[in-house]
Amino acid sequence: MDQQRGFGLIESMVVVAVIIILAGVGIPSLQDMVVNQRMKGITNDLFTDILRARSEAIKRNTSVTMSPATNWEKGWRIPSPANNAILLASHAAVPNVTITGPASLTYNATGRVSGATSPKFEVTASNGNKRCITVDLGGRPNVQPKSC
Repeated sequence: MDQQRGFGLIESMVVVAVIIILAGVGIPSLQDMVVNQRMKGITNDLFTDILRARSEAIKRNTSVTMSPATNWEKGWRIPSPANNAILLASHAAVPNVTITGPASLTYNATGRVSGATSPKFEVTASNGNKRCITVDLGGRPNVQPKSC
C-alpha cells in the first residue's frame, strides 16, 4: 500500500483558523498605523509650508502671510506679496484630519512672526492622536507629538 502525502482537511482548517485570528488582531493595528502616518504627513506638509513662508519673507524682504482656505482642513495658501493672485505655495484640503490654528500666520521681512503671541497649530487624527506645531516669535516652527 502506497503512503499518501499532503495535508488533510483538519490541518487545512487549523491553518485557516490561525490566519483568521492573526488578521483579526493585525488589521486594527494596521488601520491605526495608516491614520497616524497620514497625520504625520499632513503635519510635515504644514511645517514645510510654514518654513517656506518664513523663507519667502526673508528672501523678498517683505511681509508674507500664510492663510487658510476658510479653515485649515480645507487647505492653505501662501500668496505672493506683490500680487495676491499668484500663489507661492498652496495645499489642498486634508481628509479625516482636524487642524486648528490662528486666522493667519504673517512673517515680517526679518523672518520673525508678526504679533505678540506664538502661533500654534494642532493636528488631530480621526483616531484621536494629536501633533502640535508651535512657532516661536523668532519664526522657528517646532513639531511635538502631543496636544497643544
